[in-house]
Amino acid sequence: MSVQSSFRLAALATALLVAICGQVAAQERWAAIAPNLENTASVVWATTKEQAKKLALLACKDSSSTCSETPASTNRMSDTFAVMCCTNPQKACAAAVAKDRSSALKEVKKLFSDNGFERCSLKSYFKAGTGEKG
Repeated sequence: MSVQSSFRLAALATALLVAICGQVAAQERWAAIAPNLENTASVVWATTKEQAKKLALLACKDSSSTCSETPASTNRMSDTFAVMCCTNPQKACAAAVAKDRSSALKEVKKLFSDNGFERCSLKSYFKAGTGEKG
């Protein structure tokens, strides 16, 4: 193999590697959580919103029989999830997601109040990008 052929092959390999890395970097990432009464839910990630929500339900059902059937999701990894549960008129949990804790809490409170729920308490916050509680 000539030196020129080696350079062409190396250039082609580099271009291919750059293209593959660009595709991986451009792939969207979604975080989702399906809360439960036991507060054992966790954040999961996928490349589509639908897949993330499905995975969140599966993850929740691994540890609980009281999972919310409506997971919260986001594709902004800097967002925060707020998980809240209420006891009146029935036991229920939900999560909302927003850019910061106070906004996420406001959203989940609104969700419950709009649907006539009372006696609600914040269970936890989760970071979308890491899944870290708190």
